[in-house]
Amino acid sequence: MRRSGKLVQWNNNAGFGFVRDSAGNDFYVHISKLKPEQPRPRVGDTLEFALVTGRKGRPAASDITVTPAAAPPPDRGMRDVTRPPPGVSRYTIGLRVVAATMMTLLLLLAMVSQHAPVWLGATYALMGAASALLYRFDKLYALSGRWRVSETNLHVVDLCFGIIGGLAAQELYRHKTVKPAFVATTWAIALLHLVGITAVALGWFNAALAML
Repeated sequence: MRRSGKLVQWNNNAGFGFVRDSAGNDFYVHISKLKPEQPRPRVGDTLEFALVTGRKGRPAASDITVTPAAAPPPDRGMRDVTRPPPGVSRYTIGLRVVAATMMTLLLLLAMVSQHAPVWLGATYALMGAASALLYRFDKLYALSGRWRVSETNLHVVDLCFGIIGGLAAQELYRHKTVKPAFVATTWAIALLHLVGITAVALGWFNAALAML
């Protein structure tokens, strides 16, 4: 007996994913189980398949026929993502860039005034680069329909001194700037670091230590 369902996950590079039937059951799909001459499936396509026993005794789809969903929009690359929307100048500076710039300048002030060690600035630079790369990878994965970098990991790296690079990457790639919970957490982390860096740059931290 053949079944049908929607492809809900697909790793195009590895050639596998999951199809969900009308009852909400997910079944493993592998590119090798498609009928000859079938196009590579995309998330949202309808699959007709026979149910067989796959690896580890779990049910899997076989003898798969792909019915493509409505024509997808043209593939977008990173160049398209970083291009500003119509009517917005490419020289417009967003609030995230302003916050990242403020923190960077305050860090430089703290180091020049010898209120902060050079290693602190280097830590922010290295972790900021790591955060920016994670956001870039997550955006690329989102564009290609692959598994994503978890939001928890993004927040943890931002909290661990990566916030400057994280804010800049969010603005550059227009990524993770809409979901309210994620945005609120990002700004909470940014505020925490901004207050901390300001305290160090103005010598308040050293003064507080001297009073202990």
